[in-house]
Amino acid sequence: MKSLLLRLSWPELRHHPWRHVAALVAVMLGVALAFSVHLINASALAEFSAAVRAVSGEPDLEIVGPPAGFDDALYGRVARSAAVDLASPVVEAETSAFDAAGKRVPIRIVGVDALVVASFAPALLPRPREGAGRFAALEPETIFLNAEASRRLAPDGAASLLVQAARGRATLRIAGSVAVGGPPLAVIDIAGAQALLGMTGRLTRIDVRLVAGAQRDALVRALALPAGVRIATPGEAVQRISNVSRAYRVNLTVLALVAMFTGAFLVFSVLSLSVAKRQQQFALLGVLGLSARGRLRLVLGESAALGIVGSVLGLAFGTLLAFVALRLFGGDLGGGYFSGVAPALRFDAAGAAIYGSLGVAAALVGGWLPARAARMIAPAQALKGA
Repeated sequence: MKSLLLRLSWPELRHHPWRHVAALVAVMLGVALAFSVHLINASALAEFSAAVRAVSGEPDLEIVGPPAGFDDALYGRVARSAAVDLASPVVEAETSAFDAAGKRVPIRIVGVDALVVASFAPALLPRPREGAGRFAALEPETIFLNAEASRRLAPDGAASLLVQAARGRATLRIAGSVAVGGPPLAVIDIAGAQALLGMTGRLTRIDVRLVAGAQRDALVRALALPAGVRIATPGEAVQRISNVSRAYRVNLTVLALVAMFTGAFLVFSVLSLSVAKRQQQFALLGVLGLSARGRLRLVLGESAALGIVGSVLGLAFGTLLAFVALRLFGGDLGGGYFSGVAPALRFDAAGAAIYGSLGVAAALVGGWLPARAARMIAPAQALKGA
């Protein structure tokens, strides 16, 4: 019986292969587009999250102010609070540095207290190069670059770096490195960062570690934070970026699912025509003993085969598409949501299973009505040409 089924199906595939290829390509494109959007976003969020965790560390809470900062007198009140075990002041801002050719490179400047930062974010601890001096991390005009900043701004081990400051350009001495990854970032003593960024007497963030058993709400009430200053939780930045980028991700995914729906329609068209052209063959199979349910399973098997092959090809093509898009356009496809982040592709097996299953499901949906038509064929009438 299996040999007969193959003999009856082969002529249709041999004489009209383009029909099945069109349905296969449509399913493949739908899966590829949806899966590539998923991979791009997952890779970008993972990279952004890693960079945020490295910079922020793991405090119990963060006291965050507006971009212009807040009075650093608040730090003294926080550090003296009985509920606070340790507090780390931070000044950070986005600015530009200039490479050897004079080209602007976006860079994040983070001013820290080198004496306490290791307790919160060890990756931000300055590592002086040989000959820089024991107290280089405390000097206000020395700067420490991460790997990406060194690669783009000081590839030949330059001794100084030109940075866009609040009052024009300033030259800082490169005294070493920091371990944090991600986009270009520089660490400087907090006093130097305040002077460089025009934020003397101001902070942008205070990382706080509470004593055991301390209540966060009680601390907030005791501090009486000024207007514009709020309590934030670690990882809030990642969640905020995820929420902001959700609209573009949903739009792209919906467009990809439209392509998958088109694939289901093409599967329906191809199998409907195929069933119509093979009515007498199906009738002969019915006379030879193949039940109506067997004919339904036969057509559904064809649609499932189209879905499986199309989904496998779509997952492979989607992975390649995501890799190319990350290299050329970054993790936000030019949307500006992950500025400066150049993520590496991270394959998601669970996502692959989900989108592959959607591709197979779309093909089965497209093949359901043709399968029912094959099931309802009356063998005697079909053999007579009725």
